[in-house]
Amino acid sequence: MLDKELIKYIKEDFKYVIYTIFFNIIGLLLSLGITALCIYSVYSFINDLFLNGIYSLIFVVILGVIKFILYQIQGKFTTTLADNVTYKLRKETYEKYLKVHKDSPFTSSEMAQLSTEGIEQLRLYYSYYLPSFFYAMIAPILLFIIFLFIDVPVAFVYLVCVPLIPMSIIMVSKWAKKIFHKYWNQYTSLGDSFLDNTNGMKELKIFSYDEIRQKEMMEKSEGFRKITMKVLTMQLASVTIMDLVAFGGAGLGIVLSLNAMYNGLNVYLTLFIILIGAEFFLPMRALGSAFHVAMNGATAGKKIIRLLNVKEKQDEDIILNSINSVKMKHVSFNYKDNEKKIIEDININLNKGFYSIVGLSGSGKSTIAKLLIGLEDSSNGNILFDDINVNELKKESFYKKVCYISNNTYLFHETIYDSFKFYNEKIDEKEMYKLLELVKMKEVIDRNGGLTFKINESSSNISGGEKQRLVLAYYLAKEYDFYIFDEVTSNIDVESEEIILDVIKKISKDKIVLFISHRLKNVIDADMIYYLEDSKIIEEGNFDELIKKNSKFNKLYTRQVKMEVDSYEA
Repeated sequence: MLDKELIKYIKEDFKYVIYTIFFNIIGLLLSLGITALCIYSVYSFINDLFLNGIYSLIFVVILGVIKFILYQIQGKFTTTLADNVTYKLRKETYEKYLKVHKDSPFTSSEMAQLSTEGIEQLRLYYSYYLPSFFYAMIAPILLFIIFLFIDVPVAFVYLVCVPLIPMSIIMVSKWAKKIFHKYWNQYTSLGDSFLDNTNGMKELKIFSYDEIRQKEMMEKSEGFRKITMKVLTMQLASVTIMDLVAFGGAGLGIVLSLNAMYNGLNVYLTLFIILIGAEFFLPMRALGSAFHVAMNGATAGKKIIRLLNVKEKQDEDIILNSINSVKMKHVSFNYKDNEKKIIEDININLNKGFYSIVGLSGSGKSTIAKLLIGLEDSSNGNILFDDINVNELKKESFYKKVCYISNNTYLFHETIYDSFKFYNEKIDEKEMYKLLELVKMKEVIDRNGGLTFKINESSSNISGGEKQRLVLAYYLAKEYDFYIFDEVTSNIDVESEEIILDVIKKISKDKIVLFISHRLKNVIDADMIYYLEDSKIIEEGNFDELIKKNSKFNKLYTRQVKMEVDSYEA
């Protein structure tokens, strides 16, 4: 139930686990004291020791306040541990993936899941499960020693029943590992497919391909539903077993306590045993509840550790000071376990200006973006930055000059001011407001308290369009030479779409801009449009040139416009 590799990873912060365990033990002792004082106050009032009863209740209040204060301190230690681990994991995972992405055992979509939800689950593993595990071992032994001074048979019965809970956990652990592994793989696969199909929904509809994709998604969804039900069945089974052991053991302890009272044990000591008996099982029961979260977190953690253990190759020597041209020459790509070409014989030539790649969902648009930013390695051909092969470039200098923005970019749970500083430490407030004005977000930010406005974790306190405009402002705070916008205007309001497109056009006057979109109306002003179909570029030219031809671009554009008009009239 404990993973040595995962524990070794937090050896510098393990002291916070120890602090949490210590405060849990102090809290248990305080609970014992509160229970004993409550029983003594009852004894005092029954025996006309009114003043003693009052003093006992005063001490109960004092101990309760102390316990509350300790609980707050413990919470700070737990939060510190969780924050340190999360920051360290995200930073090291990101830096490692940039260095070894070609040799990474995971795809970029899997890495996106691992670096977000996976790390959040691992955060719970470290901050909640680990302290619970050690405390659940210590608490029953401590209570056993105390109970020995009251009634030996009852103490032994409680101690014997407690290990039945971890035994039940071990019984389902192997089953759980296999299920969580399958669950995680299907989860990442389904999410990737759903996003791809959603972005290209209009094209799928136009070409009557939506029913085929719908059938594929339904099959994948059904598989995911089945594995989810297995996870829930496993969790329900383990919780049921743990509850039977916990409540059964507590019940048996009560029966034996009453029997001990019948044989001469003091009634107040019997009451103490009955009230405290549940404390034998509560720590282990809490551990059992944390087990399911821990298993999912451990699964993600093993994957992250696997990435961090990938050996780095000698870094490239050439430093990229600027980017004036980007070329793809006869580039093809297919995944190692699949011979089918995702893209084939791609040739593009980008200089300063506004360029666009369009095509149906699944035609390979986003794959080209991944190749250009180095997240994938081409099977054939060359990708050149200022006539230097991307594989020969020093990655740190490369990523300082290349910017990639998608329609699913993450916003930090921080203030506007702190987020700007993350992207550019030297930026001042005047420049921040200038960028917010550029993306028409200044009024929105001012209405919400200015630069101290904090975006919540799910970004639900701003709209989807406002989120995309804010992301754009952040990235503009840092100077890049090459911007890639991957479906940034998908599923946002018309106003935000127009604002973003206007900013992109301004950027393209002195930068290289590649705009990927399924909506052809957005690329009317592009200097060059590359139209993808069946993994190949079949047409290229500016908008007027493609419209004048009896091209597939022309037909798709006409059908999209007609669909929008029909939708508006309806």
